[in-house]
Amino acid sequence: QFKRQIAAAVLFFTSSFTPLSGAYAADIRVGVVLDQNGINADTGRDYIAGARTWFDHVNATGGVNGRRIQVILKDDEGAPANAVKLTRDLIDQDKVDALFGYVGDDSLSAVAEDARFRASRTVLFAPLSGADIGSAVDAIVFVRPSYKEEVRHAIRHFGQLSVSRFTVVFADNNFGRSLNAEIRTQLSADGRKPIAEVAIPLSLGGLSNIARDVLAQKPQVIVVAADTITTAEFVKKVRGLDISAQIVALSTVNHRTLMELVKADFATGTMITQVVPNPLSRVTKLQNDHLNLLAKYRDEPPSHLTLEGFLAAKAFVKLLERTGRELNRASITAAVTGSPRYDLDGMTVSFGGKNDRGSRFVDIAYLRKSGTMLQ
Repeated sequence: QFKRQIAAAVLFFTSSFTPLSGAYAADIRVGVVLDQNGINADTGRDYIAGARTWFDHVNATGGVNGRRIQVILKDDEGAPANAVKLTRDLIDQDKVDALFGYVGDDSLSAVAEDARFRASRTVLFAPLSGADIGSAVDAIVFVRPSYKEEVRHAIRHFGQLSVSRFTVVFADNNFGRSLNAEIRTQLSADGRKPIAEVAIPLSLGGLSNIARDVLAQKPQVIVVAADTITTAEFVKKVRGLDISAQIVALSTVNHRTLMELVKADFATGTMITQVVPNPLSRVTKLQNDHLNLLAKYRDEPPSHLTLEGFLAAKAFVKLLERTGRELNRASITAAVTGSPRYDLDGMTVSFGGKNDRGSRFVDIAYLRKSGTMLQ
């Protein structure tokens, strides 16, 4: 029985990716489904840009055991039903060898529950999600930590600073509500509870009043569980009333987009949990390669999401290398179950046993006025 293993836009084809109509028979075909224009577009854009950077580098330096990586992208427009249909198309019509890097919890959940996907035994590697998705019988391989671990780290971090007054502001959708419940659980474990739990409507209506009501509770820290756009709009309203309010969001928030929407003066001091090392640093070979190759292959500035996509792609290529020359869905599945550890030259991800995530790394970064992060 295959066990779920452990360890996230816009994707454009470049000259390093062979178009589908002219694909070589030996190409490794990798399917990606993304929402290119919805609330997850900016997050997915950076995540896949980082992944494409490593794939481009691999293709330019001989491929995987002599085979190029061909990425086939499909746009689900943010609709879970579309994600399921497009995944079936990738499996049945495009005959992909593997799936990679889906973005969007609802779409990923729908795919995980789809009987056709489960029956195909096709590995879905490194989706950008910290949600508890999938089961012991699917082939979803998570590289990043769970949202629970991000929340736990943030609560413990502020607890060590004697912070006890938390307010939770969350998007009124499945993502936001589930994270609000997790924050409540983590606080309860320490004998505490939020002083307020406030839902932001998906229409973003009434944000000024919401910000005013939140600040009236005099929280020491405001935890925001929402997508990048919702987080940015809320931060703008709060900063307009209290420039010094402490706000922390989760790692799926794109800090570059946040800085663009909120502007530097208001974004400064906002905190974001991180599941990768500092993407602007050159301390390790992983970080250095990320910056050098991103500059070479992409017209994109670095972010924690480009680094996350970069390291996920690097782990994926190491997985493919372990399959040998007989690379197919079955050999990739076998390589997943038989490959518990990957050294990524600055970060290690481990799979197997009871560990259901490749990485447990969580940190907190502070946004600076310059647009950089202090981590």
